[in-house]
Amino acid sequence: MCGLAGRFHPERLPPDPAWSARAAALLAHRGPDGDGYWTDQHCELVHRRLALIDLSPSGHQPMANEDASVYVVFNGEIYNYRDLTTQLKHRGHRFRGTSDTEVLVHLYEEYGEQMVSRLRGIFAFAIYDRRQRRMFLARDRFGVKPLFFARHDGQWAFASEMKALVALAGFRPAIDRQACYDFLGLGYIPEPATGFANIEALPKASCLTISTQGHHLREYERIEARPDPVRTLGEAVESASRSLLDAVAAQSVADVPVAALLSGGIDSSLVVAAHRRITGQRTTTFNVHFPDRAHDETVPALAVSGHYGTQHHTIELGDQALTPESVLDLLRHFDQPFADTSLIPTYWISRAVRDRGIICTLSGDGGDEGFGGYHRFWYANRLIRLMRLPDWMCGAARTAGDRLAGLTSDWGRQVAKAVRLAQAGRADSAVLLAGLSNYLSEEQKRELVLPAARERMAPVYRHFDGFEPPGVSDLEELSRRMTQNLFAVSLPSDMLRKVDMMSMRASIEVRVPMLDEELVALGLTLPHRLKTDGHRGKVVLRELATRWLPQTVATHPKHGFTIPLDVMLPAGFHAVLEDLLLGAAARTRPILAPGLVPRWLRQFRDARAGARGGAISRGGLYQRVFEILSLELWLREHGLSW
Repeated sequence: MCGLAGRFHPERLPPDPAWSARAAALLAHRGPDGDGYWTDQHCELVHRRLALIDLSPSGHQPMANEDASVYVVFNGEIYNYRDLTTQLKHRGHRFRGTSDTEVLVHLYEEYGEQMVSRLRGIFAFAIYDRRQRRMFLARDRFGVKPLFFARHDGQWAFASEMKALVALAGFRPAIDRQACYDFLGLGYIPEPATGFANIEALPKASCLTISTQGHHLREYERIEARPDPVRTLGEAVESASRSLLDAVAAQSVADVPVAALLSGGIDSSLVVAAHRRITGQRTTTFNVHFPDRAHDETVPALAVSGHYGTQHHTIELGDQALTPESVLDLLRHFDQPFADTSLIPTYWISRAVRDRGIICTLSGDGGDEGFGGYHRFWYANRLIRLMRLPDWMCGAARTAGDRLAGLTSDWGRQVAKAVRLAQAGRADSAVLLAGLSNYLSEEQKRELVLPAARERMAPVYRHFDGFEPPGVSDLEELSRRMTQNLFAVSLPSDMLRKVDMMSMRASIEVRVPMLDEELVALGLTLPHRLKTDGHRGKVVLRELATRWLPQTVATHPKHGFTIPLDVMLPAGFHAVLEDLLLGAAARTRPILAPGLVPRWLRQFRDARAGARGGAISRGGLYQRVFEILSLELWLREHGLSW
């Protein structure tokens, strides 16, 4: 993993002599092993290196082909680079080193922009073709590695993190209110929006070509779920076993030790099992311990570690991890509003890995999307049953749920929400899918944001539509839409964004075998019955787990990688929240309903003392607080107002 940045103009770059040094410094955490720079009158390339393959100077970037007519800066890993190297050598290409980066320049020479279809891996790169005065940007299929771009002062600029683009001379950030409005419901901003009106994310599975002829953005691969109704469990498990072993083998290649993040869940445990089966070696594993038993998976993590003899480290989130200064610093680091609170343990486990001298790890991220691991998949069975009820019965259930919401810990609220989503899904599955993904519904956002501030704001449903017919009443079709939408929206914009930003802040690489192309292709063909039995998910992976893992782990219920902030944040944090969100300098204060945020802050403070219940779930409460906090910090950091 590395950091890259660059500027390009097909005629002549505008002067900005200090930018390359600024960009390199701002991206230093992504590549502490060295930096590189190259320029001509049309192009400027900056690179920060985290060396994992070919640690010699021959792996230095920017890297050129034999005659220096093609240059590349690259972030990621090409897992089939050895096969590609052999093929390219047979076609006459000469290699100076053994890095996967060098494959890219020769592959571009041979196949041009069609090269991306031949890559297996996680990547974001920029290739400069000097002869054609052409810049070619590309990003991997699932959006594991980030790449952002902006047009400024006639030029095109791009970078692994937006902070390098904001550092362009004369660049003035502008707010994208619609993206920020979407954020208030989801807790993240769906790509390609970023929160800035003048910066975009290059979408996953896409490439952007810029030349004297103009520019062209194209999607080179579409991720589509196509359930195969005749698939059997036995055949699917065998395919998953082969694909996972192959993926872990490919992703364990490095010239440095490779460790694993072992949360204790099914996915990370299977990755650890596959690594031992492939390499025959003991690996080093890590997990985070939470004091709240509802969130902690240390026991199953230790069971897997003992079963496979790993050198295991359980990380305690110390006082330093949750000080106001530490948490606010992590939120600012994202360059955009982002409020997935699991960013906190993700950073600190990454930091612990780095502190032990390890810079490359495997993780279980990505298994839930393709194999039906989220609660929504078995929740779908209930939603379909609710859809079949007559309207009067749905109305009665919804009313009862609303009345009980304030009297039960969470049951009444969930009943009312389920009925509303089922009724909405009959007409438009986008409303249902959005409801399964957001923390604030459109109605709740209207209660939060004052009318003048939300004028002309579109509902978030547009990120969840595109299906025909719009409505859904069939379980298999609902499951298919869930899978496809997860890959389209939350995977690149939330989960992978979080992991990249937090792991790279700690200067480590996290590889994702569960997002290997072949394994995902299998998941996309699974019918609903091979995702869930109606009570729990990942039927195929759980069956594989019964063969590879201790039974207590194979049958362990699903836990998310969430942090119980209401009980873990120090008491002093609440005073900081009140100052930031309710003080005279608060930039969110003029746009939000006057009484709502103070009430949430009081409820959040009371929750630390054990208070529960009400119409807002426990996680929903601290998620709301952190969404407002993240937006507030971002507005202040960039001098923006709504």
